[in-house]
Amino acid sequence: MKFEYIQLEQDETILTTVRRHWFYLVAECGPLLVVALAPLTALILVPALPSEIKIALAPFTIHCLFLYCVWLLCIWMMLASIWTDYYLDIWCVTNRRIIKIDQVALFRRKTGSFRLERMQDVNVEIHGVLATLLGYGSVHVQTASADLEEFKANFLPNPQGIKSIILEAGDKLLEQNGVVTKDV
Repeated sequence: MKFEYIQLEQDETILTTVRRHWFYLVAECGPLLVVALAPLTALILVPALPSEIKIALAPFTIHCLFLYCVWLLCIWMMLASIWTDYYLDIWCVTNRRIIKIDQVALFRRKTGSFRLERMQDVNVEIHGVLATLLGYGSVHVQTASADLEEFKANFLPNPQGIKSIILEAGDKLLEQNGVVTKDV
């Protein structure tokens, strides 16, 4: 996968890139699909109406169809916005730093990064039975700076694996820089 907007340093390699778990899309898009089909439930009620009301509503059928198409178009635009946000939100772990690309709005993106030497703490949170069964959670990475900057990402797949990749890369970088890390 090419990321032209990420400028890698010399001898820097991408170890992994991570997007949110697929369940995030289901959780965000599911309610919209229900809302999209909600007006069709009115069609179930039409046969139960008295014939006088059916005859009175008949001239407005084309108007109702038009309004339903506008309704579906609005739902479609919301689905496209959710997909764009999902697809363009990326965590990229390299052998020297962590890069977070956050699509805030349709034409607004925030990109942040920090060097692994500044990493102080990596935490993983997995809440609930569903998150445990599907294997998604949150990863928090804190930096050792004056303001304790925190990188946080929710709904990441295999958060334990991401944590181990980050810690291994940090340990290798410290060894390369001459700092010896030994577990006591």
